[in-house]
Amino acid sequence: MMRFRGHAHRSLDDKGRLILPPEFRDTIHSELPDGVMVLTIYDKHVIGITPKQWDVLINELESIRVPSRSMQNTIRLLNLGYTVTPVGKQGRIAIPAHLRKSGKLEKDVVVMGAGRRFEIWSAEAFEALLEEDNDVSSELAENNVSLPF
Repeated sequence: MMRFRGHAHRSLDDKGRLILPPEFRDTIHSELPDGVMVLTIYDKHVIGITPKQWDVLINELESIRVPSRSMQNTIRLLNLGYTVTPVGKQGRIAIPAHLRKSGKLEKDVVVMGAGRRFEIWSAEAFEALLEEDNDVSSELAENNVSLPF
């Protein structure tokens, strides 16, 4: 199963293209013969997932019997952001203008692994994330997760 870890600071070129970290590129090309990823917007950031993950996600979302207004809006945002992008041999992807606008991506961005997906954040949003106080100790304990450190 594809896993993305780590992060890298990058710059978008004038056409909105981005070079993924080598580890991400290698993971994609080793597991996806056509090297194609789906990009969309989620939680105000651009995310990259496999076409198979997209299909599973959409099928699960469409099976929700009575989606709330918030869920309907989330489904709308996921679908309106949808774009398929090939990952070039050197790891370059094109981020369409609508996703750059939605994700507030300008020149400086951070590409980060988030397990089964990668995320592209503006450098400013990434710095704000690092400053957040995320105390999840209660949630970890409730789910019997113990950190090895």
